Amino acid sequence: MKNKRGQVIFFLLSIGVVFFILGLALTPALKEITDEVMGESQMNCSDPNLTDQQKANCTGTDMLQFIYSGTIFGLAGLLIGAIALRWWTKKVIYS
Repeated sequence: MKNKRGQVIFFLLSIGVVFFILGLALTPALKEITDEVMGESQMNCSDPNLTDQQKANCTGTDMLQFIYSGTIFGLAGLLIGAIALRWWTKKVIYS
């Protein structure tokens, strides 16, 4: 247990890679579901006679993919970036 820094770096890098792969794997499925829900058979978001509530629902559903993807890739980037910054500046992590 002498080299805690290397263990923590490897652990955080593994978690960052898992988040990145999770984002890559689930984003196409989320896009497919969003396209299906917003189509003419369900919410019909292209209809010009939508109420304000329906427009808000369509906008929220449309932004869900961006928010999800941004959150997952942001977490992965933060973890990997923190590791790279700590390694580059040679600071001790969680000593």
